[in-house]
Amino acid sequence: MHGAEPQAERATLLVVDDEVGPAEALRMVFHPHYRVLIARRGEEALHVLRREAVDVVTLDLRMPQMTGVEVLREIKSEFPDVEVIIITAYASLDTALQGLRWGAFDYVIKPFDVPHIAELVDRAVKRRRARLEGRRSPEQFLGNVSHELRTPLSAIIGYSSILAEELAGKIDPDQLTALNRIQVNAIELLDLIEGILLLNAIDAGEIPVVVSEFNVVEVVQQVVQQFHLAGRERGIDFLFEAPSEPIIIRSDTQKIQRIFRALLDHVLKYSTDGGITVRLEGEAKPSGIRISIIDAGTAIDPEELQQAIQGFLADDFAGRRRDRGLGIGLRVAVQFARMLGGRISAEPQPHGGTKVTVEIPNWRFYPRPHPH
Repeated sequence: MHGAEPQAERATLLVVDDEVGPAEALRMVFHPHYRVLIARRGEEALHVLRREAVDVVTLDLRMPQMTGVEVLREIKSEFPDVEVIIITAYASLDTALQGLRWGAFDYVIKPFDVPHIAELVDRAVKRRRARLEGRRSPEQFLGNVSHELRTPLSAIIGYSSILAEELAGKIDPDQLTALNRIQVNAIELLDLIEGILLLNAIDAGEIPVVVSEFNVVEVVQQVVQQFHLAGRERGIDFLFEAPSEPIIIRSDTQKIQRIFRALLDHVLKYSTDGGITVRLEGEAKPSGIRISIIDAGTAIDPEELQQAIQGFLADDFAGRRRDRGLGIGLRVAVQFARMLGGRISAEPQPHGGTKVTVEIPNWRFYPRPHPH
């Protein structure tokens, strides 16, 4: 047991890595918000845990003397409430997935993405604090269940990817199709779980707005291109209409990408006929942009969008929910649009179909979003 409980106002992170560069990089990333300790060996890490109140450990798998997996086993055996995030190279992915069985919170592949590992550490701290304090709110329960589901799904995706690489050219087309279906369905379910976790983080005010300057035509076009193949497989064509010149705005690139991925995924999933048109309207120096998604069917209707704006679909919408899912992607898109000071609306078209419009202001003229 630890000698003292962690201070509520500042969590403690233990970085276990024998390489100075990665360890110092993590120290610089987390030092402003966490108390950061560093151990170069597995034995040293265990000594630190026995004398310090640690919330989260980032653990490199390639360690001298004690291997990363051996260190993980010792930590979970002696300090089961401490969350451990594995840091590994792609070549050691199989070992990282084994680590999930031993109770690791998650894994990150080198070179790690700073926002991603920061989010993981933050979630790990919150889960450990909630466990110690005995809080059991519905939101925390949903987040914990979602994370517990995420762990075996990550293993399924990782192992199926390894199988696809190792069995390439050795199995017949039907077997390869079955293997690909495992991956596709597991990734789809993982996206759903990530959406639930993301909604929890948004509702808790944990997602920052990161503003940069970019060409919104290029960003939206890239998202549309990602859906071309899936659309062709369903007999649905995507048409992208935009001005020929760049439209430069200041906003959050990743959130705009996520908004349109969520909307196009939903529209493609429930579109019944015809094509899907994505139309971008704006000028070279816009005060804001307007992007429309026009569907010949009823992939998104105004009532469904209103339910997404209000939250998860209501009980009186239960019949539609069974056919159309929980609307998590729509909810994420709506929340991100709000964070950027924008809005999403839907209206039926005179000759059938639905037009969904996303309006996002240019932060060059609009420095902060409207309050929720």
